[in-house]
Amino acid sequence: MRLLHTFLFLTLGIAASLAQSPKAPTKAPVSDEVKKLLLEAREMRVKQRYTDSLEKLDAAEKLNPNVADIYALRGDIYLAPRRRDFDLALPQFEKAAQLQPDSPLPKFNIAEFYFVKHDFTTALQSFTKLATDYPKLPMVIRHIVHYKRALCELKLGHRPAADQIIAENFTFMDDTPAYYFSKAAIAFDSGDPNKGNEWVKRGVAVFKGPSCEPYYDAFKELRWVPDLDFATPLDAPKKP
Repeated sequence: MRLLHTFLFLTLGIAASLAQSPKAPTKAPVSDEVKKLLLEAREMRVKQRYTDSLEKLDAAEKLNPNVADIYALRGDIYLAPRRRDFDLALPQFEKAAQLQPDSPLPKFNIAEFYFVKHDFTTALQSFTKLATDYPKLPMVIRHIVHYKRALCELKLGHRPAADQIIAENFTFMDDTPAYYFSKAAIAFDSGDPNKGNEWVKRGVAVFKGPSCEPYYDAFKELRWVPDLDFATPLDAPKKP
């Protein structure tokens, strides 16, 4: 799973820009010490130093228990591939949502939780509500949401609904790889991995690796593809 950091593809910086809604009440500023602990926790999470990251988050929570990023990141760690502790992760995402009731970020993370859990019915409902409630999300985020909706429809056996989502929201002229990876998803779901991988290669050829990571991550969650390091071009020779 990836939070909107990274959303993945997508960074926590982008996610942070969505965290405050104009309707949200003004809160006391976060101290520099808490910011420092959060930054360190995020860096450790990226390096998969989960225990160290959780310790930093615990320290930040003691200083200020009302910072939503603490719980969002903790939930992300609990949901990491090597952990997958669903019972611990969900309460963390729900706490973040409680602290940021007007922000789309916690709602996205909850929808992603259900996607990773393969509860595609609940995930579809959550992503659809997110798209409806926040129609003006930046394209880089909005496309991920609609993309996940399409994947959920495919996994639920609703190919026409997935086709409609793709047709209404993506074109090959977009500034995201959603079109290419949606075509790949249809191929994978139809049992044609060669065609699926060809669409993936097309997407990676047009867009930089980091832009493709959140889309490809979804394929990994669905067991359609193996892990792939987008930091290196697909056709780059390996070092001896």
